[in-house]
Formats: sequence, structure tokens, C-alpha cells
Amino acid sequence: MEPITTSAMVGAVVVYLAQHLKSNKSIHDFFGNFTDASVKWIRPLFLKEDNQPQSLLENLSKNPESLPRQTAVTSALEVALEDDPQAEALLREMYETIKTKGEAISIVNSKNVVTGNIHAGGAVTIGDQITQHHSGNGDNLAGNKIVYPPK
Repeated sequence: MEPITTSAMVGAVVVYLAQHLKSNKSIHDFFGNFTDASVKWIRPLFLKEDNQPQSLLENLSKNPESLPRQTAVTSALEVALEDDPQAEALLREMYETIKTKGEAISIVNSKNVVTGNIHAGGAVTIGDQITQHHSGNGDNLAGNKIVYPPK
């Protein structure tokens, strides 16, 4: 099994949920893909005891593609994992289920994530591409350079 970070697994679950909601599928359809133990752990984040949606789910349902709404769900999952570290096994189980469904997992809004092998015939860039521009001469870019020993 390829190594994957907890944040990448959380991202995959959030994207999978958002895709379900975007396709007008219910949260119960989403739950139906996972084991009872996983559902028991994640259900209170999305549904109240009377099966009414929590505000987190209502907000994501209104606009499943919204980055701030997905980030809110991501944060809620991360807090749930922080509160119950053993639940990471349930999260991994959910991730593996999503992965075996054959549906594409697109992890977005997460930096530096590689979930498979990279085969490239050229350059591969992972991370931010930051371009810096300096003006002036090359001797003293900082402007406040201290020379030791003092002259």
C-alpha cells in the first residue's frame, strides 16, 4: 500500500462527499458506501440525532464546490481525529473504499500531495512556484548586511 497522509485521506473523503452532494445524492447514499463503524464515527459531524442535517452539512449542500465550505468540513474531520486518534483507522478504511470504487480521487486545496507514482519524461514540480525579483547590485541584496570581522 502506498503511504498517504492523514490530511490527504481527509481531503479525499471531503471531495467524495462534495461530489455526492453535487450529484444530488443524499448523505445516506454517502454513508451507504462505508462500514457501520466508520458511519458511527462520522455521522454525528453531519446529522443530528433526529436525522436533521447539521449546519456543516447544510452549508456544504448549498454549494459543494465552495472551497471555504469544504475547508470547514475538512477542519471538522481533523478535529474529530484529534479528539479520537484511533479513528484514523476508520478514515483509512473510508479512503480505501473510495479508492476501490474506481472513481477518481482528486485531492484539491492541499499542498504537496502525491498519491501515486510519478513517471515523467521531464521536470516535475511539487509545491509552490515562487519567483523572487531583486533589484540593485548583487553585492548587497539585503541592504543591511553586516560584515565580519568589521573593517
